[in-house]
Amino acid sequence: MVFNGKQLKNKLNPDVKTKEISERDIDVYTELILTNFEMPLEYKKGINTLALTWMQQGWKFYLAYFGERPVGTCLLSSLSGIGGIFNVGTLKEYRRRGIGAALTLQAVMDSIDEGNDLHILETVKGGNAEHLYRKIGFEIVHAISYFVKEIMPKNSFA
Repeated sequence: MVFNGKQLKNKLNPDVKTKEISERDIDVYTELILTNFEMPLEYKKGINTLALTWMQQGWKFYLAYFGERPVGTCLLSSLSGIGGIFNVGTLKEYRRRGIGAALTLQAVMDSIDEGNDLHILETVKGGNAEHLYRKIGFEIVHAISYFVKEIMPKNSFA
Protein backbone atom coordinates (compact mmCIF):
# COMPACT_ATOMS: atom_id res chain seq x y z
CA MET A 1 0.00 0.00 0.00
CA VAL A 2 1.13 3.56 -0.69
CA PHE A 3 0.28 6.69 1.32
CA ASN A 4 -1.84 9.13 -0.71
CA GLY A 5 -1.52 12.20 1.50
CA LYS A 6 -4.68 11.99 3.59
CA GLN A 7 -4.04 12.32 7.32
CA LEU A 8 -6.38 11.99 10.28
CA LYS A 9 -4.05 13.33 12.95
CA ASN A 10 -6.83 15.38 14.55
CA LYS A 11 -8.91 12.20 15.00
CA LEU A 12 -6.22 10.18 16.83
CA ASN A 13 -6.85 8.85 20.32
CA PRO A 14 -5.38 11.42 22.75
CA ASP A 15 -4.60 8.61 25.23
CA VAL A 16 -2.04 7.15 22.79
CA LYS A 17 1.45 8.64 22.77
CA THR A 18 4.18 7.60 20.33
CA LYS A 19 7.90 8.11 20.63
CA GLU A 20 11.01 7.26 18.68
CA ILE A 21 13.21 5.09 20.85
CA SER A 22 16.95 4.80 21.36
CA GLU A 23 19.12 1.74 21.92
CA ARG A 24 18.31 1.70 25.63
CA ASP A 25 14.65 0.86 24.84
CA ILE A 26 15.37 -1.93 22.37
CA ASP A 27 14.54 -4.71 24.86
CA VAL A 28 11.04 -3.28 25.38
CA TYR A 29 10.59 -3.02 21.61
CA THR A 30 11.76 -6.59 21.04
CA GLU A 31 9.56 -8.05 23.76
CA LEU A 32 6.54 -6.30 22.23
CA ILE A 33 7.43 -7.56 18.74
CA LEU A 34 7.64 -11.13 20.03
CA THR A 35 4.29 -10.79 21.81
CA ASN A 36 2.44 -8.86 19.08
CA PHE A 37 3.48 -11.25 16.32
CA GLU A 38 3.35 -14.40 18.50
CA MET A 39 6.98 -15.37 17.95
CA PRO A 40 9.04 -17.66 20.21
CA LEU A 41 11.01 -15.99 23.01
CA GLU A 42 14.12 -17.72 21.67
CA TYR A 43 14.15 -15.16 18.84
CA LYS A 44 14.83 -12.25 21.23
CA LYS A 45 18.63 -12.21 21.00
CA GLY A 46 18.60 -12.36 17.18
CA ILE A 47 15.92 -9.71 16.85
CA ASN A 48 17.77 -7.45 19.30
CA THR A 49 20.96 -7.79 17.24
CA LEU A 50 19.12 -7.08 13.99
CA ALA A 51 17.24 -4.12 15.48
CA LEU A 52 20.41 -2.54 16.87
CA THR A 53 22.13 -2.94 13.49
CA TRP A 54 19.22 -1.28 11.70
CA MET A 55 19.04 1.48 14.30
CA GLN A 56 22.74 2.22 13.78
CA GLN A 57 22.04 2.45 10.04
CA GLY A 58 19.46 5.18 10.65
CA TRP A 59 16.21 3.21 10.82
CA LYS A 60 13.68 4.66 13.27
CA PHE A 61 11.98 2.52 15.88
CA TYR A 62 8.81 3.60 17.65
CA LEU A 63 6.87 2.57 20.72
CA ALA A 64 3.29 3.54 21.46
CA TYR A 65 2.12 4.01 25.01
CA PHE A 66 -1.38 3.77 26.39
CA GLY A 67 -1.04 5.59 29.66
CA GLU A 68 2.36 4.53 30.96
CA ARG A 69 2.28 1.07 29.36
CA PRO A 70 4.16 0.33 26.11
CA VAL A 71 1.61 -1.42 23.87
CA GLY A 72 2.65 -0.97 20.22
CA THR A 73 5.58 -1.02 17.81
CA CYS A 74 6.53 0.39 14.42
CA LEU A 75 9.66 0.75 12.30
CA LEU A 76 10.62 3.21 9.53
CA SER A 77 13.33 2.64 6.96
CA SER A 78 14.26 5.39 4.49
CA LEU A 79 16.17 4.60 1.30
CA SER A 80 16.34 6.36 -2.07
CA GLY A 81 13.32 8.58 -1.39
CA ILE A 82 11.14 5.71 -0.15
CA GLY A 83 9.93 5.36 3.44
CA GLY A 84 9.10 1.76 4.31
CA ILE A 85 6.90 1.15 7.33
CA PHE A 86 7.22 -2.21 9.06
CA ASN A 87 6.35 -4.10 12.26
CA VAL A 88 3.21 -2.15 13.12
CA GLY A 89 1.82 -4.22 15.96
CA THR A 90 -0.32 -3.77 19.07
CA LEU A 91 -0.88 -5.96 22.10
CA LYS A 92 -4.12 -7.90 21.60
CA GLU A 93 -5.89 -6.35 24.58
CA TYR A 94 -5.18 -2.82 23.26
CA ARG A 95 -6.21 -3.29 19.63
CA ARG A 96 -8.91 -1.13 18.02
CA ARG A 97 -7.95 1.91 20.13
CA GLY A 98 -6.03 3.87 17.50
CA ILE A 99 -2.56 2.66 18.45
CA GLY A 100 -1.66 1.29 15.01
CA ALA A 101 -2.99 4.47 13.39
CA ALA A 102 -0.92 6.70 15.68
CA LEU A 103 2.25 4.69 15.05
CA THR A 104 1.74 4.56 11.29
CA LEU A 105 1.04 8.28 11.00
CA GLN A 106 4.08 9.09 13.16
CA ALA A 107 6.22 7.03 10.78
CA VAL A 108 4.65 8.73 7.72
CA MET A 109 5.26 12.21 9.17
CA ASP A 110 8.89 11.33 9.92
CA SER A 111 9.25 9.82 6.44
CA ILE A 112 8.01 13.11 4.96
CA ASP A 113 10.43 15.05 7.20
CA GLU A 114 13.26 12.86 5.90
CA GLY A 115 12.42 13.97 2.35
CA ASN A 116 10.87 10.74 1.12
CA ASP A 117 8.40 11.07 -1.74
CA LEU A 118 6.89 7.59 -1.41
CA HIS A 119 5.64 6.00 1.83
CA ILE A 120 4.85 2.27 1.64
CA LEU A 121 3.82 -0.71 3.72
CA GLU A 122 2.55 -4.25 3.22
CA THR A 123 -0.48 -5.88 4.80
CA VAL A 124 -2.74 -8.88 4.44
CA LYS A 125 -5.47 -8.31 1.86
CA GLY A 126 -8.90 -7.91 3.41
CA GLY A 127 -7.72 -7.85 7.01
CA ASN A 128 -8.32 -5.33 9.79
CA ALA A 129 -4.94 -3.70 9.11
CA GLU A 130 -5.83 -3.06 5.46
CA HIS A 131 -9.01 -1.29 6.60
CA LEU A 132 -7.02 0.82 9.07
CA TYR A 133 -4.39 1.78 6.47
CA ARG A 134 -7.07 2.75 3.94
CA LYS A 135 -8.78 4.89 6.57
CA ILE A 136 -5.61 6.86 7.30
CA GLY A 137 -4.74 7.46 3.66
CA PHE A 138 -3.06 4.44 2.08
CA GLU A 139 -4.20 2.84 -1.15
CA ILE A 140 -3.39 -0.47 -2.78
CA VAL A 141 -1.08 -0.17 -5.76
CA HIS A 142 -0.25 -3.84 -6.25
CA ALA A 143 -0.76 -7.27 -4.70
CA ILE A 144 1.83 -9.89 -3.89
CA SER A 145 1.24 -13.64 -3.65
CA TYR A 146 3.31 -15.80 -1.35
CA PHE A 147 3.67 -19.52 -1.85
CA VAL A 148 4.62 -21.99 0.85
CA LYS A 149 5.68 -25.58 0.52
CA GLU A 150 5.54 -27.76 3.61
CA ILE A 151 8.39 -30.19 3.97
CA MET A 152 7.80 -33.34 5.98
CA PRO A 153 10.24 -33.99 8.83
CA LYS A 154 12.95 -36.57 7.95
CA ASN A 155 11.45 -39.37 10.05
CA SER A 156 7.83 -38.85 9.01
CA PHE A 157 6.01 -41.31 6.84
CA ALA A 158 2.72 -40.50 5.16
